[in-house]
Amino acid sequence: MAVNWLRKLASHKRAPVFPVLGKQGDKALRYLALSPEIELVDSPRHASVLLIAGEVPADRLEPLRRVHDQLPDPFTTLWFRNEPWPHLENVDRIDDLTDLPAALTKAHRELMTGQRDSGCRILSDRPPNPWKGEGDFGQGGEGMMGGVPYGRPMAMNMQDDISDGLTLDSLTFRLGPFFMAFPPGMAAEVTLQGDLVQSWETQLEPYPQRLDAVFFNARKHPVPIAEIELARARHHLQRLYHALHLAGLEALSLSSLRLAYGLSTSSTLDGLRRRLVRSGFFHLAAVGGGVLNTEQARQFGGPAARAAGLADDLRSHDAGYRRLGFSPVCQDGGGVSARWKQILDEVEQSLMLARQAERDEVYTNDVDCIETPRGPWDEQPPEDASAILDEVLPGLEWGDALATIASLDIAAVADGGGGTQSPGESRAVPGGSGNVVK
Repeated sequence: MAVNWLRKLASHKRAPVFPVLGKQGDKALRYLALSPEIELVDSPRHASVLLIAGEVPADRLEPLRRVHDQLPDPFTTLWFRNEPWPHLENVDRIDDLTDLPAALTKAHRELMTGQRDSGCRILSDRPPNPWKGEGDFGQGGEGMMGGVPYGRPMAMNMQDDISDGLTLDSLTFRLGPFFMAFPPGMAAEVTLQGDLVQSWETQLEPYPQRLDAVFFNARKHPVPIAEIELARARHHLQRLYHALHLAGLEALSLSSLRLAYGLSTSSTLDGLRRRLVRSGFFHLAAVGGGVLNTEQARQFGGPAARAAGLADDLRSHDAGYRRLGFSPVCQDGGGVSARWKQILDEVEQSLMLARQAERDEVYTNDVDCIETPRGPWDEQPPEDASAILDEVLPGLEWGDALATIASLDIAAVADGGGGTQSPGESRAVPGGSGNVVK
């Protein structure tokens, strides 16, 4: 009786959803973040619904199975713009983004009220490594140390600490490709001593990201500078949303996302910037470093390079931008704090350029080389830069390493723009009947 009462009570709460992001699944994540009916959780163990958004490549299916089986009973799975596994029962597929919040809420309520059966487990219920009774003390290894109980390697005293020479137990583990603090699709093998990153090896690159279609159109013909600059500012604000969420500044992260959805030439950044300063975000970002040297900054290109003092921006060579008096803005230092200050300065600059270009009806001129929010696109679109993390992250504390990743736009640009979406979807806001949040 008590269990039934608790389930009925839970059915009226926001639906706890763990999102597994496939290719282009980040659009669904940002859309759901503003839905008042959905609670996006950072662990599958806190969810009742597993949302698989976008195509998951074959080399990520085994990690997906492990994530699937971590959800507690009762649970179910919903697939967004991806084909469900044929052997799963009670699985729905949704293709229209605007239908997604209602479908997730319905699935959660049906689970809690018993109208929907819980999903079935996929993996066998046994340890991934045989260890019980093995070794001198039954811990799965030799002597008193070592072993892999329940598939988790025991910490071992393997190497000197790279910061102060203290010898601590080191623990090697793998994260990703569905770790919420990583770019979608990325996986890495990490060795920690205490909370210090001893080594980092990127094993799976993040999925290539699709930019707004205007950047691909600009490679074919002149486009309004107002349109391309609003798209640039929107891209940066969406990245800021993710970083603020990781920093625990949830209200600020949603403010950044709402601003991105409602962005126009009349938008301003003043209020958001003041709140960021008062929150201490820049002080938090300045603690850990994550500094790029000149060569690394040049490999990243875009805002990351300009945050390190490199005034490289293809807009400087475009006649339309020269008509607007454009010149690159730069920072000093090249660390996490400098990159976020650079991002905010570039958002403000983009809004100013958009207002001027809209008033004077200014178009781009060059089509063979454009500056995307990810970096320069001349002969080839910006390429994946995740391998540079292997050089930058060792020596950082764990929290600083995550902050460094969040401050870097590392994914390659996919060859093709816009992605699949319903009419009006790009500016539709959950709970707003398709209206833009101002």
